[in-house]
Amino acid sequence: MTDSARGSGTAGDNMHRETSQAETDQPRGGAIALRPVALFAIAVIACAIVACQKREPLTAAKAESLLSGYVFNAEPVYAEVPQKVWFGPKSPMDDFDARSLVTYRNLQNAGLITVTETHDAGGTSTYEAKVTQKGFPILGTAPSVRGAVFRGKICEKKYDGLRNFQRHPNDPTVGNADLVWHYDNPTPLYPMFETKINKPLRKPFASLVSFFYKDYDWKFEVTANKIEMK
Repeated sequence: MTDSARGSGTAGDNMHRETSQAETDQPRGGAIALRPVALFAIAVIACAIVACQKREPLTAAKAESLLSGYVFNAEPVYAEVPQKVWFGPKSPMDDFDARSLVTYRNLQNAGLITVTETHDAGGTSTYEAKVTQKGFPILGTAPSVRGAVFRGKICEKKYDGLRNFQRHPNDPTVGNADLVWHYDNPTPLYPMFETKINKPLRKPFASLVSFFYKDYDWKFEVTANKIEMK
């Protein structure tokens, strides 16, 4: 699961399902008719598929197994900085603009970008960053609400397992738990990106995950992406 996205999953999506070719007769006109034995075989296979996810009381171990195919040991975490920053009388500098300029200075000192600075008669200041040959294999690009950005991996998100599992008191197939994780393994870019927000290292966070049984299958849904652990 990623740091900023809301997700959901279905257990058993990757389950291998065998199929067999039914015997067919070819009547006149090209229509295909299935023999009774073929219809019976299809019905048996369909029942087996439906029954592959058993309805049973939800346990912490079951909840953990539902997530095992979707949660990796570590996921990359990225920070971004706009490729252009501007502010002036009509659009005063905000906190993120200030953080972006500090990030510019850090990346420029490391030889990863160059920065040009201009000021117009109306009092607007514009800073524009360009990636260097050294920075090209390190900094990627992406769109954002502030325009194009430079993007770099700053650390990893590591998962610590489920905590505080609770089963619904009236429905044994429904429950929820905290999926605990933390930021770790910082890269050299971690201290350079002043634009990273609320990404302290080795501090526990949690994602709230709900589990339920529906349509003959176990499912889960992330209902809160990032909660600070007390």
